[in-house]
Amino acid sequence: MKKLTKLKTKQNLQESRLRENFELLDQIRADAVNDIESLTEDFQHMTLVAESVQRNYRALLAENQLLKGTLLSIIDECGCWEGNRCDRCWKLLKILASANPEEKSEAAIKYQAILSQLRNSQ
Repeated sequence: MKKLTKLKTKQNLQESRLRENFELLDQIRADAVNDIESLTEDFQHMTLVAESVQRNYRALLAENQLLKGTLLSIIDECGCWEGNRCDRCWKLLKILASANPEEKSEAAIKYQAILSQLRNSQ
């Protein structure tokens, strides 16, 4: 009789361990599903951020093209001519051709200050 009781206890222990393992595996799987859902939300948010940055960059490029076109039209409408540009047109051409964006003209510095003020006021 004692042997039967011990065998039943061993089987119960094994069964309870198996059940615990099943429960633990279920918890691990549930956590994995939650982690995947969280990652999906993060990726969706990052996609929205990337799309927003892309839109803003495109708008900035369009604005830069507009400004460049405006400066070139100012040069074209000036009374000076190619090969004999006035000082103002020559400065504008140098700014447009500048390979070093660090070199900013006074007008660019003033424009940047105005933009900063506007952004701070919002």
